[in-house]
Amino acid sequence: MKRLVACSLMILMFAFVVAAHGDPLLGTVTAVGKDTVTIKDKAGKSVVVMLEKNTKFLMNKKPATIADLKVGSRVSIDAHMEEKMKMYSAEEVEIGTPAAAK
Repeated sequence: MKRLVACSLMILMFAFVVAAHGDPLLGTVTAVGKDTVTIKDKAGKSVVVMLEKNTKFLMNKKPATIADLKVGSRVSIDAHMEEKMKMYSAEEVEIGTPAAAK
């Protein structure tokens, strides 16, 4: 019985963590600054995301750096909204392949 309760609590806690982050921002990089990246999302909207000192970068599931972030690359960004600044702040940026030419 204790195992069932402990397992249920762990599942519930995991669900809260997943729900807190929401969906990742998906798009194509249009600009890279010193502490921001601008992407064009799936709806065609331009979104500026702040890059923090603790933002993690991944490419092919391996550690990467901001230098690997190039205009034209597809990205999936796990971010949260900074309420004071009304901007997204990136926790993790997964860098994919460049978008195919049209």
